[in-house]
Amino acid sequence: MGYKFVIHTDACCDRFHKNYIKAQKFLDSEVLRCSAPYVPMRTGALMRSGNLGTTLGSGKVVYNAPYAKRQYYGLGFSFSKDKHPQACAQWFEKAKAVFLDDWIKGVQRIIRGG
Repeated sequence: MGYKFVIHTDACCDRFHKNYIKAQKFLDSEVLRCSAPYVPMRTGALMRSGNLGTTLGSGKVVYNAPYAKRQYYGLGFSFSKDKHPQACAQWFEKAKAVFLDDWIKGVQRIIRGG
């Protein structure tokens, strides 16, 4: 005698999929927010370019100012720390070093439905 199992994955996957979308939006938003103090700032255009260049939930944070890449890698730029005393090259790496555990906890909480 054989058994036949029917698993309706749509309901299950849809339920978890919504949580993953929320978690990704949370993470993208937190990366932008937590990186902000480390982004070099003269006029604020570079920092705003992160908000303008990023689609929350895409999993991709993009600073789309024309000079963003050179600023990020510290190539040919010196920047003032008057407005952002913690400003540095590779600001995402700095934010990740400080906030990674918080980001992980937040994502886990959302995925679990919290």
